[in-house]
Amino acid sequence: MISRTLVLLAAAMCAVAWVVPSCDAFAPRPALAVQPQQRSSASTSTSITTALGVFGKKKLEEDLSFIETRDMTRKEMIELNQENEKIMNAELWGMTGFSLVISIPMLYLVWVAFFSETAGDLDLTDAMM
Repeated sequence: MISRTLVLLAAAMCAVAWVVPSCDAFAPRPALAVQPQQRSSASTSTSITTALGVFGKKKLEEDLSFIETRDMTRKEMIELNQENEKIMNAELWGMTGFSLVISIPMLYLVWVAFFSETAGDLDLTDAMM
């Protein structure tokens, strides 16, 4: 049974290795490299992309002077802090409830381990015979 499982596992690994292409993240890509014959005609040809034009034309800087900035008043800070406190408390109760729901299976297993009928009963007389 174990040898059959190992053969199936090896066959699956070979199939995956054959289907999935190898990683070439760190291999140099020839499409981005400048060819020697292009270097000589780089000054006369306009079709060759340079490092400055790879991402397109540069956008003009936006004028953000219409946005006013000011400090918050004490009343605004207190209101914002109260709103953030409500949100924080809601998230805290949500996380607490979720963790309690997730821990129910483990609590059940601990309860079964400690309170089942055979917990702690080890009859050594039957084991010796």
